[in-house]
Amino acid sequence: MTAGFQAFTDSGLVQIDGATSNYVLRQTLAVTAAAGTFPMMKSNGSTQYTAQGNVCSFSVSAVSPLIVLYSPNAYATILKVTNPSGNTWNVLLWASAAAQIAVYIFDRSAAAAPSGAGYGLQVFDESGTLIADARQRMARVIDVQAGNVRGAGPGFGQLPHVDTVSYSWNYPTVSKIGVGAIGTSLIGMSSGSTGNYNISALQTAGNAVNFLYQYYSFGGASHPSNDVCFGSQWDWRFMAVDLSNI
Repeated sequence: MTAGFQAFTDSGLVQIDGATSNYVLRQTLAVTAAAGTFPMMKSNGSTQYTAQGNVCSFSVSAVSPLIVLYSPNAYATILKVTNPSGNTWNVLLWASAAAQIAVYIFDRSAAAAPSGAGYGLQVFDESGTLIADARQRMARVIDVQAGNVRGAGPGFGQLPHVDTVSYSWNYPTVSKIGVGAIGTSLIGMSSGSTGNYNISALQTAGNAVNFLYQYYSFGGASHPSNDVCFGSQWDWRFMAVDLSNI
């Protein structure tokens, strides 16, 4: 920007630039994953096959949501987010166990502006849209991580099956960390009643994030010896978001 308001952190990073909307807390909710089914592959004849696991679906109202999870009791991930109409968003979560998961919905400042009078600094862009408000709780991004479970390229291929891959990160500058902008690694096969899959998910407890890519089976399915898929199916990612004061 050539003119306008700018604010920097103590390390010199731009926190508010007067042009880009900040993301702020719009809603919090607690959801519970329980035994159910979720969609896997679809045949050329449009037959939808499903897999079994602990899942939960819910809807939120937002303009452009950033969905952040805090899940100390299970590994959890986002399987699907759809926007059927307007500001309605449908979310499907998966978890490694039946457990309650805290969900934080962040949205653009203008979409989550507090009602009524208040005190503090407000920043607007050149068109008059609110982009920062001192009364709002901002989504403070601490870190971004991404990778590929198998180190594979995007092309179609075959690799020996791997049951488990795990990583962990710790963020000592905060007391509570959540994960958002999640990209899930998912491969598997299903006949509907039997099947198996590997899925990546994240557990957050305090200021630690634990990643687990794990094998699951249902209905007595046989254990695979090889995985045949696109390498991009092993891609994963997340943003670590500070939840300490929220």
